[in-house]
Amino acid sequence: MALLIITACSNSKEIPVEAKEELKNKNKLQLSIWLPEWQKNSAIEDTKNSKQGLENIRVFGAYFNSNDQLLLTNNAIEMLNQTQKQFNKTHHVILTLINDYVTENAPSIQKDSTLLHRLLQDKASRQKHIDNIMHIIDLYQVNGIEIDYEKVTKEDLPNYVLFLEELYQQLSKKEVSLHVVLEPRFPFETKLPDGPNYTVMAYNVHGYHSGPGAKATFSFLDDLMKKIQKSNQNLAIAFATGGFEWVAQGKTIALTEIEAEQLLVKAKAVKQRDAASSAAYFSFLDEKNIKHEIWYADKETLEKWTTYVQKKRYNEIVLWRAGGLSTQTLKWIAEQQPNNPEKLVK
Repeated sequence: MALLIITACSNSKEIPVEAKEELKNKNKLQLSIWLPEWQKNSAIEDTKNSKQGLENIRVFGAYFNSNDQLLLTNNAIEMLNQTQKQFNKTHHVILTLINDYVTENAPSIQKDSTLLHRLLQDKASRQKHIDNIMHIIDLYQVNGIEIDYEKVTKEDLPNYVLFLEELYQQLSKKEVSLHVVLEPRFPFETKLPDGPNYTVMAYNVHGYHSGPGAKATFSFLDDLMKKIQKSNQNLAIAFATGGFEWVAQGKTIALTEIEAEQLLVKAKAVKQRDAASSAAYFSFLDEKNIKHEIWYADKETLEKWTTYVQKKRYNEIVLWRAGGLSTQTLKWIAEQQPNNPEKLVK
């Protein structure tokens, strides 16, 4: 009997301590955040107040001018400089590139497909664009680049994939990381190059284009998680903070979480919780008897969304965006434990 017990113990499949720690870190929530250049001061302030729980910080970002060259506004340059100065020693700071076309004395074109076609159409044009990116890296000493190119056409998709591969190879020589943002409509069966870190946007269910509702619902997340299982890459998931105000027979207005909460108090409305999304919502009539309906994500919403996708082993989350976050949300972010806590300054 004693021999049997000894044999059983010796054959037990006890997981080594190192493997347990690695598995624990792998399943731990990893939060990152974008900082929009048009809300520089409050975005940096939010990041300072939640930095303990953040993995990396993404400065949003760089656009394109009339010569198809990357353009950083004065706000973006200042924010990048401040972010690097305050967080470079403790976090990975990334500059996001966006295919918005900005020219003087003309409205900007957001998510311009024709711009992408010019940048990606052949090897020479891709190399010219990559050279422009490398120049920006040298100019601003960036240690991470993120490609947020949206509305890639079916025609340009193969060249887009080649561009990511070629860019990654050149960035690797400088030890600069590459990050890529994908839309929910992206064809995830497309084979993506190994090396870059990929993020899928999990929002825009409701917004300027629709009537009132949450930026993401649980059924939308179910559908998205099924889609991204087709990908040959592991993807982080991006959630949107804040929300929108829909005015009856009027315009739709984007709101930060704080702005929504302030409106709630001012209107003396009753805050409700949507079961299908966990989003907060309320409505009120103004002095002209016009209805206003507000839907937004608060700390509870973000926590519920995050927990929901973590059940499917999606533990890397990126938040769009810093700026206008409530004290409760910042506290929730700060309470997370990143995988590199030893790098954080106490």
